[in-house]
Amino acid sequence: MMGSNELSCQMLHHGASASSSSKGVILIPSIESLSKSPAKQCEIVYSSDSILNIVRPATIQLGKNDSKETIWTVYETLRTSTKASITSSNAVSTVTARREITCVSLVDTPKLDGAVNDRTVLLCGFSDGTLTSWIRSGNIWKERILVNDCDKEYGRSITDVGGILLEDGIGVIAVSCSSGGADYHSFGDNPFSSSTFSLIQLPTNVVRFQTLQSKTTLLLIGTAAPRHNKIHIYRCGGQDRPTYCGSLAGHEDWISCFDWSRTTALDYLASGSQDARIRLWKFEAKYNERAAIEPNDLDGKLSDDESRVEESWGLGEGESRLEIFHDTRATLVYLEALLIGHEEPVTSVTWHPCPQSIYGRDLILISSSMDRTMLVWGEHESGIWTPISRVGSAGGILGGSVGSSLLGFLNTQIEPTNGSWLLGHGYGGALHIFSPDLSQGESVMDGTLSVEERASLVPWKAMTCVTGHFDGITDLCWEAEFGSYLITVSNDQTCRIWAPSQADLGDAWIEIARPQVHGYGINAVASLSTADHRHLLISGADEKEIRVFDATAGFVKCLDMVSPDSSNEEDTANRVERAFIPSLGLSNKATAADGAEEDTSIGFSKSGSKLPLERDLGSVSLWPEVAKLYGHTSEVARLTSTLEARSCKVNDSPVYSDVLVASSAKARDVETACVRIWDVKENRCLQVLAGGHKSTVVALCFSPDGRYLVSSGKDRRLCLWGKRSQESQESGSQGLFHLCAAVDSSHKRIVWGAHFCPYDSSTFASCSRDGSVKIWNICTSESGHKTMEKVFQFNPTTLSTATDKPESVTTVAFAPCQLNGNALLALGLENGLMELWRVPIIKGRGSELFPEFLHSIPHQQCHASTVKKIAWRPCRDDSGTLVFATCSSDNGCRIFKVSSSNKR
Repeated sequence: MMGSNELSCQMLHHGASASSSSKGVILIPSIESLSKSPAKQCEIVYSSDSILNIVRPATIQLGKNDSKETIWTVYETLRTSTKASITSSNAVSTVTARREITCVSLVDTPKLDGAVNDRTVLLCGFSDGTLTSWIRSGNIWKERILVNDCDKEYGRSITDVGGILLEDGIGVIAVSCSSGGADYHSFGDNPFSSSTFSLIQLPTNVVRFQTLQSKTTLLLIGTAAPRHNKIHIYRCGGQDRPTYCGSLAGHEDWISCFDWSRTTALDYLASGSQDARIRLWKFEAKYNERAAIEPNDLDGKLSDDESRVEESWGLGEGESRLEIFHDTRATLVYLEALLIGHEEPVTSVTWHPCPQSIYGRDLILISSSMDRTMLVWGEHESGIWTPISRVGSAGGILGGSVGSSLLGFLNTQIEPTNGSWLLGHGYGGALHIFSPDLSQGESVMDGTLSVEERASLVPWKAMTCVTGHFDGITDLCWEAEFGSYLITVSNDQTCRIWAPSQADLGDAWIEIARPQVHGYGINAVASLSTADHRHLLISGADEKEIRVFDATAGFVKCLDMVSPDSSNEEDTANRVERAFIPSLGLSNKATAADGAEEDTSIGFSKSGSKLPLERDLGSVSLWPEVAKLYGHTSEVARLTSTLEARSCKVNDSPVYSDVLVASSAKARDVETACVRIWDVKENRCLQVLAGGHKSTVVALCFSPDGRYLVSSGKDRRLCLWGKRSQESQESGSQGLFHLCAAVDSSHKRIVWGAHFCPYDSSTFASCSRDGSVKIWNICTSESGHKTMEKVFQFNPTTLSTATDKPESVTTVAFAPCQLNGNALLALGLENGLMELWRVPIIKGRGSELFPEFLHSIPHQQCHASTVKKIAWRPCRDDSGTLVFATCSSDNGCRIFKVSSSNKR
């Protein structure tokens, strides 16, 4: 039991995939590197929905031996305070579009008084045209809204953003790209010193600032127009309007990416395009007496109707493509090389920061493409650039669903200090990590080896991925027996399992299995794990069937390796080693004889991890399907089981041993607005509970003793179904449950959630779109008639910004142990925020006690969209440790640990 008036919550985990934007992942310096600590490790920042996730490495122990492994885990999230733009009827395309962060950029910081600015500044562009910055000073991040298009009719999605910090260390110059062109923004230390004007009126896709060896700062913008696919170059000088210098032509399709070299005396630019080509440009500064002659500024406003810059037709080999004048010098731009090797659009390019020690070259380029490859490019002795190594493969099962076949890589980044690891952003949102195998380092130092031979001696090994759902999560549940792992399902057509492991920064949660990769969005899941048969789950999707899955021996071994605990020990002799998915994507099979499809693609990097990689999660971690439950005639909406209700230590009250499952479906008429009761062991429907609701049942919950089932729906009705006694069941054919109580219009709006108190089978809570939470008692009259009596009603402290009324409450859940003799209730809201309340457990009305607000989850640790469900981890002892998980339509699942200063 736990007791305290003050609670604190620590976020243990945030699992979400990276957004499907090639500009949504970057590397930033860590706090340790900024403080000049020996531990110079950078951090990964990636966007998911409208949240920035900051990832750093952690060391975990695998198994009960001393085996160590490095994983990457989200330790902090940044949630924007901006709101969605107001759309108009003439901007239909933006009405259905999802608002999310589309690009993230690290602002270059100048040296102040000879020292590097210790601040980290990020720029974020949104799909509705909003532009914000995040500034880290010490360990604190603060957001500043730079451009907010909420007051406009509609905003154009920002495709890329770049910026530099002014010499005062406060002002920022930013350039944002969109389908409407490129806009130049200058931001001072107050809103009144800001200015914005248009640079280019053609669709633009990529922007980059760079200070050359000659100390000249250039601004490069790549267009994405049907005819004018060029690199436009501007010369910048403080807050003055940038000077247009000209353009570089050659790419035949949208220009997608830039990167500047960092290791040579000359400046090299690599540019990639959707024409599957990479071009290398050399910038060479020379003294020029004509430098004082400035080219026409042209106002920089290029349009579709005209191109103000002459084409580079007829240039001979070795001739400069462009001359950039500045001071007494001129920078000449040459086309150094054309790299041909990718078969699909090139999505990103990055220069290796320290290639000499490994490859014996000053310039090594790494590129990613939608053709499922990342290529390492090196210059041969003959001067020809060729691919010298292939890194990774983004896919799982070829031809399978997007959950296992990730199409290609959207981005690649390399550790900027010495290239100690490489990151690949897969199309499905996973961040693949690769590290070079330097075990043959002495052989690599042989000066007689060619660059290809050196590359063959240093293969890139795949490490543990950063994974997560890439569409809204619809449901979650804990393993019912011990809470050994968390199960989540999503509209991305996958079911995922997350298990805890002790790490150097606390508990780290790792995706260890993907039991189901389906052809439909999965709406509901429940664990059927018992002491007699562990690791059984049931799921429902839009296909109208309910499927039951059993774990494989491989999963049990992996779970015991990640979370070594006596509760996970199990005999695996009676389990199949792995499951297979047939070619048609139907039921998972325990053998490969049913047309199972294996990935036969070549080019996989060797695994340097004992943990499952993304390609393994999408194929070899499947669970075999052991049963199907037929009966619903429309899409399955909700599932719950009697096991899910028993989340606390079993008390002295009688508990039915029956394992029952209740399900509901999306209702289009009264006949389908029913609840079905299933016996999974017997693989049959025991009863159809009809007559209770008139529309879709969206919430179901059994009482912990199994005697009651509460249901709520869109018809605002609350129904209580009672279980008949064994004698009544045997005496007639009236069924297992009957409707013993109902409340019409229990709330003013849709009743989104209902949950029984785990240690009091007569108390439950309900929540609604009307912003209210109600506590109900089940009362029995002298005649034995059951009624539901409302004991308390309260509203969350958060108000809706649109109506100034209490925010809609979408889910409620009681904690499995008490707080000073009171219940602890968690609320999830439509705006993504969460609160904890203390609720007195009383019988009947007239008490002077009242629910009390305890704690609000910090804004930055909350979801960015509707909280779909909250579930507390089962607690089988009185240790006082409370853990709960949440999921949201923002693609994320979060795990929190609740602590108190006083435990008892």
